Amino acid sequence: MEPSLWGLERHGGRLHLDGHDLTALADAHGTPLHVASARTLRARTRELQRAFHGYPAPVKVHYSYKTNPVAGVLQVLHDAGLGAEVVDGYELWLARQLGVPGEDIVFNGANKSPDELRAALEAQVGLLVVDGLRELERVEALAAELGCRACIGLRICPDVKPRGVPVQAAAGSRRNLYGLDLQGGEVDHAIRQAARSPHLRLRGSMAHIGTGIHDLPAYRAAIDRLLEVQLRMHRAGAEPDVLDVGGGLAARLSRSFRPLELLRYYALGRCPSRVQPGPADLFERYAEVLGDATVQASRRLGLEPPTLLLEPGRALTSDGQLLLLRVGTVKHRHGVGRFVLVDGGAMTVSMMFLVEHHAVFLANRDAPRRGRVDVFGRLPTQLDVLYRGLKLPRPIEGDVLAVMNSGAYFTSTATNFGGPRPGVLMLDGPQATMVRRRETHEDLAAVELVLPQPARRA
Repeated sequence: MEPSLWGLERHGGRLHLDGHDLTALADAHGTPLHVASARTLRARTRELQRAFHGYPAPVKVHYSYKTNPVAGVLQVLHDAGLGAEVVDGYELWLARQLGVPGEDIVFNGANKSPDELRAALEAQVGLLVVDGLRELERVEALAAELGCRACIGLRICPDVKPRGVPVQAAAGSRRNLYGLDLQGGEVDHAIRQAARSPHLRLRGSMAHIGTGIHDLPAYRAAIDRLLEVQLRMHRAGAEPDVLDVGGGLAARLSRSFRPLELLRYYALGRCPSRVQPGPADLFERYAEVLGDATVQASRRLGLEPPTLLLEPGRALTSDGQLLLLRVGTVKHRHGVGRFVLVDGGAMTVSMMFLVEHHAVFLANRDAPRRGRVDVFGRLPTQLDVLYRGLKLPRPIEGDVLAVMNSGAYFTSTATNFGGPRPGVLMLDGPQATMVRRRETHEDLAAVELVLPQPARRA
């Protein structure tokens, strides 16, 4: 894939994004460094919103905070009209700090703590997604204690597995742990309990069938089953008004390794070299499938089309951010190959390098790709890998690499294993603003209660 797919341009051999020289940014702010594009984030948001204009009921988009919990990124999305989908107490707190109204928050999660449930009810979140029967009991009891009526949705396991999604990522399969099982009576028990409770308002059903989904017809199967559950809710006396179809839509310009690719990669060290971009009209296709499936199933069941809730993550922000790394050392081992050491890898800047393919370009100069190299991070473990067998121009010390699509699960899976985590720079027209500063040693030591005071200040 060519850099132009991400809106990158070369001037004098150096990559530029939104008019900014990436090498100059790396020099000025250090590496590793995430660089986000407000222009791209807004464009993806508009594309998704426009795609659903033909749906006959409201469509509400709640961005998945776990995908990229950087406040500066989230603020751009909220300013463009998106709500929040959160999965823990910190994300709920962050959404409230960013001014997101409670009614625009969906709270998900399979094992919410009592404190998190209490915080959700006190914030009056628009939808508290209940994952199981025991959690339903806890929410009802807590709502009674607080004297409120909790707006809840029931997470359903529709037993739908999208094609091309590994078993461990197929969150809608009965082999995974999430939601109420359609078999065995769990769903009907939950509906009866919620419908008769004065402390619960049963707003609808929810399912999340996986991540990195290209198999759009799988959403149709899930929606059919969710709307059949909605019909049961009506018959029990509830008045469901929303259908939450979760997230999981794939990004266009990066993807997970397929099972055979993963085996070949870990057995032979051969990184896939040809990855085709997804369709340019991905959002339009997605909206067509979801809209048609919901309207048709609603008509068949005698229901009004409900308000659709979407929880996109990577499809919105993946290509709105890139990661800059600098080459520190290059080693050539006769008969083996070339090792390139950079300042970030899977154990430090993101574990996604272990399971996903991301395009990598030289940012500071243009040169033909010659052969393959093994690229590793700073840690003394081969698990801190960027990619093995990566096709690159022959790297030299000081080169700057641009890793594309760092806008999904990079910041949320970064660790302190290798020291302070990277900063995030937001480009917005001519402005380049640090929206998350690089961590310091003092940041890491701030939680240590036994360090002597001079060491804390060092």
